[in-house]
Amino acid sequence: MKIKQSREAGTTLLVVMMIAGIILLALGSYLNLSSQENRTVKRSLCWNAALPMAEAGIEEALSQLKQNTTNFAADGWTTNQIKTRSLGTNGYYVVNFVGQPGGTVTITSTGLVHFVDNTYISRIVQVVALTTKDFKFPGLMANTIYFGGDFRADSYDSSDPTASTGGFYDPKKATAEALIATTGPGYSIGGNSFVRGYVAAGPGGAVSCTGSASVGDMTWNQKGIQTGHSTNNFTMSTPSVVPPYTSADPPDTNMVVNGTNYDYVLQGGAYFATNLNSTTYGASMMVNDWSELYVTGPITLNKIVFAPGARLDLYVGGSTVTFAPVVVGATAPEFTVFVLPSCTTLTLNSSTVFTGLIYAPDTMLNAAGGAQIAGAIVGKAFSCTGGFTFHYDLAFSKPRNLPPVKILSWAEL
Repeated sequence: MKIKQSREAGTTLLVVMMIAGIILLALGSYLNLSSQENRTVKRSLCWNAALPMAEAGIEEALSQLKQNTTNFAADGWTTNQIKTRSLGTNGYYVVNFVGQPGGTVTITSTGLVHFVDNTYISRIVQVVALTTKDFKFPGLMANTIYFGGDFRADSYDSSDPTASTGGFYDPKKATAEALIATTGPGYSIGGNSFVRGYVAAGPGGAVSCTGSASVGDMTWNQKGIQTGHSTNNFTMSTPSVVPPYTSADPPDTNMVVNGTNYDYVLQGGAYFATNLNSTTYGASMMVNDWSELYVTGPITLNKIVFAPGARLDLYVGGSTVTFAPVVVGATAPEFTVFVLPSCTTLTLNSSTVFTGLIYAPDTMLNAAGGAQIAGAIVGKAFSCTGGFTFHYDLAFSKPRNLPPVKILSWAEL
């Protein structure tokens, strides 16, 4: 009888131990699942928090670009534009940007949020933006100037409806504020040339008038230079153009926009091309939005069409360029041509009517007879043969009416 009771007790104990083991196993599994769930939830929270952390870095960098348009290293930013900032005790961001004032800037920001121990959850956001060039130009300026025929200059203001028509030159609203200046010893104006405005030479130099040439205001109808319209102490700093970047997407090619075929189409943003040689659709380009295009080789363009409000900064890097596009739909400040030192000569074809800025401080600029420019010109040297007409846009003497930064792309890496 005792043996039977002992066996029953042993069996009961075994059953109890098995049940207890099952319960402990279930409890352990539950606790483990609960721990994993808690870890997953915490990781998700950290993941979600890391994105606004990274975006906070982007916002700080954009603020820096907007407030310091000519000096990106100001206000405590290090020389390579990197900044680290903690937000609370559980996270921080590291942000940096590369680029130059007036060009394309790439901002990269990493947001990090504490997870466990020394582990942080991170997310990276990258933004590409265009920064506005802050420039002012007085008129036609070069170190040396040569006029080989009749030269005519006056002014207008594309930003003032009383001094332009729809932002374009109107001879009925022309003014006498053009400046033709050299930092060198001077130049000569002859024949039947006239300048409605001012002429200037470098320190100690002089500008001379021969023949029937005339320089003065709108009422001046005599030969020579009107009193107060000449100076000989002109100086101006003209830094060399640097490449805005070394690579970017090429322009779209052979596209139809509003029923018209174009060789090249710019949809907005930064572009890079080794040449613009296509003439399938008449060597034409369409600019749909604010764009920047860097071309390292030959350019063959007969027409550039701008959508309303579109702008183009064209960087020219070829060794010699013959340029003769008809600009459609853009006022002078909306089209700027920046010529790199690698381009030694830029020639405007005969009868070219160009609207915009040509900034080429290291380049010889040649204008064939009959060429016209409405805008502003800066060159190492400027010469023209035959007749040449220059309408200075006074808008280039004012700050550009543009947002300091335009976002081109915003993406998580």
